Amino acid sequence: MRKFPIIRFLIFALLYGTTFLSTHAQYSFRDYNVMVGVRGGTSLGGSVKHFVTDQSALELMVFNRWKGWNASLLYEYHMDIREFRGMEWYIGGGVHYGIWKEPKAEPPWVYKGTEDYRAFGVDAIVGLEYNFYNTNFYLSLDWKPAYNFVDFTDLWWDEAAFTLRYSF
Repeated sequence: MRKFPIIRFLIFALLYGTTFLSTHAQYSFRDYNVMVGVRGGTSLGGSVKHFVTDQSALELMVFNRWKGWNASLLYEYHMDIREFRGMEWYIGGGVHYGIWKEPKAEPPWVYKGTEDYRAFGVDAIVGLEYNFYNTNFYLSLDWKPAYNFVDFTDLWWDEAAFTLRYSF
């Protein structure tokens, strides 16, 4: 079964790599290490964010766009905004992999889907995250431009989304 080798690798790296990093990282002052969320904007999907240190996190996003599926694995560095209690901003980067299957394929670079399409490339991310006072709920807004190395070799600049997260 070679359907999603890169996605399986990304999930493996997130689950096992962050466990190794978190056991060897400095003590975190956060009350939580994992956040799970629902993502909506130019795409719809989900997100899992795992903090490996107090300010560093790995985030796996899986989302649907143009009748295909994309997965992104990102490293993010979080910084407080001291003037606003509960507000942070973050910046980071990572990689993505996307796939569109033939009968439903509607990536923006083709008129009509006649074959399977794939996209692999690098991502950047910048965003704001707000913690609702004394709760485990977080709301973030991010912008995630990406550059593809295969099929559609160009910049995807329009990926922006809100994510509602729950920490535990």
